[in-house]
Amino acid sequence: MPQPPDGIWIIDGKALTLYASQRMAEILGVSRAEMLGQPSFKYVFPEDFDSGEWLFNGRYEGNVNLFRFRLRGADGAAIWVDVKTSTMRDPLGRVTGAIGTFKVVESADSSGEPRWNA
Repeated sequence: MPQPPDGIWIIDGKALTLYASQRMAEILGVSRAEMLGQPSFKYVFPEDFDSGEWLFNGRYEGNVNLFRFRLRGADGAAIWVDVKTSTMRDPLGRVTGAIGTFKVVESADSSGEPRWNA
């Protein structure tokens, strides 16, 4: 069975959504229009803000490119995703944002670890 495509999410330097693919919106259970201009942290559980902020800042320092993270869907459900990010820079090398691809992993198994979505 073919895997669904990865979600694509582009944010600016203030973590506001500039672009979201249809698949990204589906992952979160919202429309693309609902995501535009919204803070990416809107889709993060409050208890995950600190780690999310660390990952967000690490992207800009070039430290974090691939990680697993828990997002909060529109219905409040946890959505585990594997994220690949790339920093966007202007011609002078200044950070302008980030682009990420998001692959859904299955809900946690009995060990508490998420599994790949089959």
